[in-house]
Amino acid sequence: MILTVVLLVGKHRMKTRKITMDLYKKGSELTIKQKVFEVCRSVFNSVRCKSRKSPVLIAAEAFKKDFKLGRFVLFCSERNILLPLMGVGLRLRMIKPIRIELVNNFLLSSNSNNRRGKYPGCGVVLGENEIKMISRLADLPSDISNLLFFLYEFSEQRVLFAGEDPHKELTRFCASDEFNQAVWPLLYEICHSNNNIKRRQEKIRDLEKELNRVKIEITNLNSKVKQKDFNLHSFLDISNRIFTIYDEHRLIETYLNSIASVLSPSRIAILRRSKSDSGIFTIAASSGQVTRDVQMLELLTGSEIYKLLAAKKRVMVLPVVSSGLQSGDPFMEKALAFGFTHIEKLYVGGKIYGFVLIGDKSGKGSYTEADLEVFSTMSNMTSLAIGNIQQYRLIEKMSYTDSMTELYNYRYFYKRLNEEIFRAKRFDRMLAMVIFDIDNFKTFNDTYGHQAGDEVLKNLAVLVTRSVRAIDIVSRYGGEEFCVIMPDTGFANCLIFVERLRKRIENYKFVSGYVDGGYKISISIGGAIYPSDAQTVDRLIYCADMALLKAKAEGRNRSMMFNSSMLEDEELKRNSQHQLTDKGIYEDI
Repeated sequence: MILTVVLLVGKHRMKTRKITMDLYKKGSELTIKQKVFEVCRSVFNSVRCKSRKSPVLIAAEAFKKDFKLGRFVLFCSERNILLPLMGVGLRLRMIKPIRIELVNNFLLSSNSNNRRGKYPGCGVVLGENEIKMISRLADLPSDISNLLFFLYEFSEQRVLFAGEDPHKELTRFCASDEFNQAVWPLLYEICHSNNNIKRRQEKIRDLEKELNRVKIEITNLNSKVKQKDFNLHSFLDISNRIFTIYDEHRLIETYLNSIASVLSPSRIAILRRSKSDSGIFTIAASSGQVTRDVQMLELLTGSEIYKLLAAKKRVMVLPVVSSGLQSGDPFMEKALAFGFTHIEKLYVGGKIYGFVLIGDKSGKGSYTEADLEVFSTMSNMTSLAIGNIQQYRLIEKMSYTDSMTELYNYRYFYKRLNEEIFRAKRFDRMLAMVIFDIDNFKTFNDTYGHQAGDEVLKNLAVLVTRSVRAIDIVSRYGGEEFCVIMPDTGFANCLIFVERLRKRIENYKFVSGYVDGGYKISISIGGAIYPSDAQTVDRLIYCADMALLKAKAEGRNRSMMFNSSMLEDEELKRNSQHQLTDKGIYEDI
């Protein structure tokens, strides 16, 4: 009886234990399924959420939170390499990839007793030897504790988890094939998808860089094309402006403005020979970021830097020139201190006319070879234009100047007299005109010869020029006759002037190479006033000539001012009309 009871109790206990184990097993399966669902949902939600973080990092943080993990890294296979694609607390860039071949060889040669355990499916928890080997290969930090190294293989792909599992939560679930089949492939896909996205993004960035490079090349080509097109059109425009200017000051100003618009230098200055000392080049004009101190810049013709600059035939870089000097040069030191970087010469008639200095380019960038060629070409054009102006001035001077006396000729006299009368009329001013000739000049020529007579005319021209004001215009009227236009001069001042001039010439002893002991001459001189005596050019000339004839009629060596009574002298009128007709002046007096 007792034995029967014992057997029944034992049988009941075994049945109860079996039921309990079945229930535990079912509960465990339910827990794993629930955990798989929670992990997958957590990972999916983290990946789907909008954040600046990468999907892999968000999934890694969710995975760490679900299993209460520490630092870890997840390797995913790609071809023959395990790449570190997911991790928390570790810098993935510092972790090295692992060759799968090395892992396989080590696992085959490793003693199976060193492994912690083998789990259903294709998952395996690595032992101490494998952990040390993989840690060394991947260059993992040595201070990681509570390590779990789990290797899972599926569809010829592999995932290796290496990290801290202090609560053994992940270790417990890695024993479930159902967990492994659901979670590790999911993480693998997330990692590889993100890795593919990164590669595409990198490729896109590379393509963008290449596109930007191509754009820059196209921009440079366009700028070169535009530069060439600009050169053609701008040179035509600049040359039209430069070569149609006949004033040297305006030409220099236009040249500087053209350089400023084309090259955009921060500062520009031009040096020309000093009027007081031809051996010194001083600042003649400047623009841009220059101070008053730039006027101190001087270049001596005998200096080493001048000789070096004169020997070169292209635009020169000042710092380079400075390095080639044997000793320090004051001009170079000041030019560099004022911010000038390049220098070019202006040649006129085979001689150096001046130097042009420019500073750095405004804004960013530096001068290109094309810019310097433009600078040189524009300087050459300006040099030619200055030469043309000087030739024009010479021709103009020849057309308005008497070649013997170097005074203004009759053409210029008549032009200026018109201008001065117009000016006097506009501003309600007076104007005096004086005409005189040498007494008995024909006798002097017959006595001493025409060369001596020419010398008389030259010396008299010099003496008269020294006797007048700066605003007065002295001209050779013709033959031995001379004229003086005196702006802002009335009757009284004109009378004083003509008498003083007559006496000065009478008392002056001329030195001659044709007359031994020199000679003296006298003049007869007449004057008239605008507007009291005459209000037109020809009438004013006529009145002054009448006064001159009256002075000669009175016995020569006299000065006379015009008065209306002279018009009643018929002989004077005839002589005056005859002379005016010879000069080409036709007016019905």
